[in-house]
Amino acid sequence: MATTFTQGHVSPLFQSFADDARAHATQEPLGHSATKLTVPEGEQEAIFNLWSAPDGQADLHVWLAKPGVYHVDGADRPNFFEVTAIMAGACTAEEEGYEPVALKAGDTYIMRPGWTGDWVVTEYVEKSFTWVYIDR
Repeated sequence: MATTFTQGHVSPLFQSFADDARAHATQEPLGHSATKLTVPEGEQEAIFNLWSAPDGQADLHVWLAKPGVYHVDGADRPNFFEVTAIMAGACTAEEEGYEPVALKAGDTYIMRPGWTGDWVVTEYVEKSFTWVYIDR
């Protein structure tokens, strides 16, 4: 089951990863700027890996997606939580067996390991997400 937080709430775990990512970014250029990330022409979505923890226990990404339905197969994600922050746009997270969760800019959403379902993007989405590995 996924967990949602109201706008403005940041969990201590997510905040620690965000702080670590910011510290890393100030020490070494990441090679990306949020103003330069775009979906390539002819594509519906793009994923950018912005940072990986030195110990391999977490990765920070940005996902950009045009309106559409994007399926996530839990078999491809058995060993990590995904902590998501919607930076722009609107979508619905539809985990199989649970009620859909509508998300918009400013919302946070946590996906458990093995999460299977669809992201239904209704308005161009910019999503920051961190994979936190439990067994790597």
